[in-house]
Amino acid sequence: MRAYPLEVRARNRRRQARPLSAGQIRSFLARGYLALDSSLPRAFHDSIFGQFHDLSESVGHFGNNLLPLVPELGELFEDPVVKGALGSLLGPDYLMHPHRALHQNPPGSGEQQFHKDSYWGYTRRVRNHRPWWVMVMYFPQDTPLELGPTSVMEGSQYLYQRPESLCEEVPVVGKAGQFVLIHYDIWHRKMLNQRDVQRYMFKFEFTRLTAPEEQPAGRWQLPRNRPDQPLEAAWRSHWYWLHGQDAPAEPRGRLTDWASNLYAEQELDTIAAGYELAAFGRKGLPPLIDALGSATGDNDNVRKYADDGQAWREDAAVRAAAHGLAAMGRTSLGALTGALAHGNAKARKHAAFALGENLAAGPAADRALIAAMQDDDIHVRIAATEALGLKPPRPAQLAALTHALTEDKSEVRFDAALSLVRAAAMGSSRQLARTIEPLGAALCDSNRYVSAHAADALERIGTDAAYAELIPWLRTARWCAHTDNKRPF
Repeated sequence: MRAYPLEVRARNRRRQARPLSAGQIRSFLARGYLALDSSLPRAFHDSIFGQFHDLSESVGHFGNNLLPLVPELGELFEDPVVKGALGSLLGPDYLMHPHRALHQNPPGSGEQQFHKDSYWGYTRRVRNHRPWWVMVMYFPQDTPLELGPTSVMEGSQYLYQRPESLCEEVPVVGKAGQFVLIHYDIWHRKMLNQRDVQRYMFKFEFTRLTAPEEQPAGRWQLPRNRPDQPLEAAWRSHWYWLHGQDAPAEPRGRLTDWASNLYAEQELDTIAAGYELAAFGRKGLPPLIDALGSATGDNDNVRKYADDGQAWREDAAVRAAAHGLAAMGRTSLGALTGALAHGNAKARKHAAFALGENLAAGPAADRALIAAMQDDDIHVRIAATEALGLKPPRPAQLAALTHALTEDKSEVRFDAALSLVRAAAMGSSRQLARTIEPLGAALCDSNRYVSAHAADALERIGTDAAYAELIPWLRTARWCAHTDNKRPF
């Protein structure tokens, strides 16, 4: 029986999280990634590497069972450097997503094409620009270029367009214990392993549970390390959002030029136009609303799990407008609720998303989103269910989310369960009392992530009634970390 690294646990518990510096946060917002070194000893990383190297010969694919299989890996996420980095971007109350993966790069396995991650595919969801989701990629061994590291496309996190001609490829090379914190939507790939040894990388996802609270932001400064892109207005908007504020209105250039750029030939220009128009306040509203409704036809329900980036022009102006309207704050609320109620299918989908992202959205937006959860279009229901969960819980909102746990579409149930985790993080146990029984039923959902988020919500509610639903389920879900093909009992 292997020994748990209790000395590492004790060391982690004695030390405070190390937040990112302002400069590191600004760099992350622009570049989409930040490479950092864990403070844990080399022996810890060697042990993790050795255990998974041995297990890979007997267990096979680890899937989401990485942590129960080798629970000491969880101490990485108690490391003050890792906790501080995650907390700086996601707030103090973030959630480790139940999906995680071990990425192996054996000798001669070939290199990947650049891609974005997606569980649900590339067509139904509106991807966040703001850092609601980040991933940690951890390397337990020295990873030089010839060992085939992961590489990222710097500054590609906002792009649907393929990034090869627009961004610079950056290999993530470093010593054992390095990890790279990435925006969930950054383009990345596995590089070619030119050595005769195995390379491992562990991928974990994390999500923010609550919108940022207002705090002093200080004066915005361009990061020293940044890609050569026209996206300062976007980076600036996200900087102020992380401090619970809308960016101060500082219009630049000519409004008519930015309005034209919403339909530009390059996606970077369309994205920039959305955020630049937001800085004009009410004067920027008409072109953004026009763009929000500019796409015709139905939303695409074909599931695309390998996006080649060639269809980026479809809905590009609509997406840019949605992000701009979210960044605009209170000024856009009336127009967004109107578009959600009366717009075409693509406008409704993106209006729901923007209302969720808009810091100023209040009860009127909640009512519009609750109504949109009954929309005939699955895209709109997904966006509305997620958006509703980004707001402090109210009785009607909780009732709508609880009802959505019984939706026939698993994507909606996933968002409903995650939204109820967020509601439990923002609200009180008393407010959530009526969600306990439906969450208990959702523990048996056919989708593993609905089930996992139901368990997360019940844990956070934390009452005797919640534990009465949760603990019996946990008993049957228990995994024995000491059992494998070599040691069956």
